[in-house]
Amino acid sequence: MKNLIILIFFALLLILAQLKFGSEILIPLSAAFFLISSGVGIWLSLEQYRLKLSSEKTESDIKLMTLFTKLMNIAHARSGYVVSEKTIEKLFDQEIVDKEDAKDLKVLNQKIQEAAILNLPVGDAEQDAAIAAIAKLANRHEVLKDVAVEALRSICKFKPKIAEKYLKELSPTETG
Repeated sequence: MKNLIILIFFALLLILAQLKFGSEILIPLSAAFFLISSGVGIWLSLEQYRLKLSSEKTESDIKLMTLFTKLMNIAHARSGYVVSEKTIEKLFDQEIVDKEDAKDLKVLNQKIQEAAILNLPVGDAEQDAAIAAIAKLANRHEVLKDVAVEALRSICKFKPKIAEKYLKELSPTETG
């Protein structure tokens, strides 16, 4: 829309100049019009390109954070869970869970979680590799650095030896 308004403005300017000064000024004015409109077009295109790059970087950062968060689950020895529907049915059939429990969602959730949700374990090697990957990704991507430092501080509570090693790499002032 801006380009159209600028084009109409310069076309009117050319017509007015031709009427006032004659046809001898038409060629220099046309050249000036061409240069100015080309410059404005290039500037507007570069502005749109810059906005597109910024948008793509933001989208890339979001994907990186999402994958980083999944990696954090492995580092915390969580690879997922399975819900046993048969066990839930048995809880209701044997009246271990009754109508009173169904009224209190906290109690119901606790009973089902204890009996019917099976957490899938993560091996030590996979967990250690995930912790190392957290540090390496943070070194490569500045957007992850603060997040990784906080994550490694948390991991220090249950895997201090490996977590402190990478925490010192990321944050040399950190004392583990």
